[in-house]
Amino acid sequence: MDINEEKSRIRKEVKKRRAELSSAVLAEIENLLPDFILGIEDEELTSVLEKAKRIALYRSVRGEVPVDKLAEALMASGKKCCFPRVCDDRMVFCDCENLSDSEFEVSSLGIKEPVGTKSPVDPHTIDVVVLPAVAYNEEGTRLGMGGGYYDRYIGACGKDRPYLLGICYEFQICSDVPSSDQD
Repeated sequence: MDINEEKSRIRKEVKKRRAELSSAVLAEIENLLPDFILGIEDEELTSVLEKAKRIALYRSVRGEVPVDKLAEALMASGKKCCFPRVCDDRMVFCDCENLSDSEFEVSSLGIKEPVGTKSPVDPHTIDVVVLPAVAYNEEGTRLGMGGGYYDRYIGACGKDRPYLLGICYEFQICSDVPSSDQD
């Protein structure tokens, strides 16, 4: 099986498992996530989150780990939160004041994105990016949905890239996550 076939196999399997999560389970995870993330006993993560001025998150879709309550907790603590919007073949992040419908619109992919009137933020002003994923391996290699948006965005940041915080369910950790130079 080649790398693309293996990625497709993992995506299919994980998306099926995510689709099986009930709305009650997703709500419970969302409510617990802020305390879980902010309570991780890791000096580097704690320091990065304390010093961060702007944190990039996502609006979950199709069973992704729901991070809205985490975004609200970060905003309440004075952090700027920005969210991705796809523009042609690239992704930009735009600050949002809150998670209200006036700040977001649904894209053609069915994803809530910042409204088109918002200006993109300078990538070098983002301190942390909370990454959605289909799967990760134990070393942190990420398998996304296949569009390459996060890979291109983070790659363009070069050595000054923000701190990357991957969030996933336990079943999304797969020892055999394949990767290529573009990942």
